[in-house]
Amino acid sequence: MSAKVQVKDGYFQITIPVKEAYENKSIRNLLEVLRAQETLSRSKATEEQIAELGDEVTASWWEANREWFLNESGH
Repeated sequence: MSAKVQVKDGYFQITIPVKEAYENKSIRNLLEVLRAQETLSRSKATEEQIAELGDEVTASWWEANREWFLNESGH
C-alpha cells in the first residue's frame, strides 16, 4: 500500500491513492465514518428528529427485507 501518514503543523495528513482507498474495505469504512461525522457535525437536527428518522429507516428496511430475512433465517 502506498498510503502515507505525516504530522504537520499539528495535523495528521493522510495521503491515500483513490484506487487503493476504494479497493480496501477498511479504508472505505473509515472514510464513510469520517464523512458521516462531518455531515452530522453540520446538522441542525434535534436528537428527537434523528431518532425518528432512524425509526423510519428501520421500518422501511424491515418492510423491504422481511420476507428475505425470515426465509434466510429458517434455513
